[in-house]
Amino acid sequence: FILVGTMNPEEGDLRPQLLDRFALSVDVQGIKDTHERIEILERHIAYENDPMDFKAEWEPVDLRLSERISEARKIIDEVKHTSNDLRVIASITSDLQIDGHRADLVILKTARAHAAYEQRTQINDKDITLAIRLAIPHRLKRGPFADANADLEGVESSVEEKRQELGEGEETGEFSEGNDDQASQTKKKVSQ
Repeated sequence: FILVGTMNPEEGDLRPQLLDRFALSVDVQGIKDTHERIEILERHIAYENDPMDFKAEWEPVDLRLSERISEARKIIDEVKHTSNDLRVIASITSDLQIDGHRADLVILKTARAHAAYEQRTQINDKDITLAIRLAIPHRLKRGPFADANADLEGVESSVEEKRQELGEGEETGEFSEGNDDQASQTKKKVSQ
């Protein structure tokens, strides 16, 4: 079952219990770049003038994307992760004070899907970072006027730091949560 929903934040926030049910979220913003806006106008005009020609022009792009997704689906079950990857994910979500465990699972699944999309059978920090950017913003505890994107600006460096902190190649051994002071330091780094 897949749910795709839209909402306007200006109409009010959803309750956290409901937001947690959404796996991934993206913020859609208007395009401000003049050249990109012109491109939108030109494509719209081209479609209105001749929809069949427009479809023929863009069909190869759609087919390439479709084939890439199809290839990713074939290898998704082969995509692996390490126990250190799990530690990095769990440590970041813990430091961000994300309730529950759904976000951790979503991040792992999203990282695996992205690796498969890029035709790799091992997740990496780029996959984890992308997954965090998609799975976390709507789960962050913040005030009514806070910007979720600002909270995640340092996520890439936080993932790298966690990887080093937890030991790059160490796949065994005890994982310590760290103390509350360490957690607040990481949360501070991610939000900077």
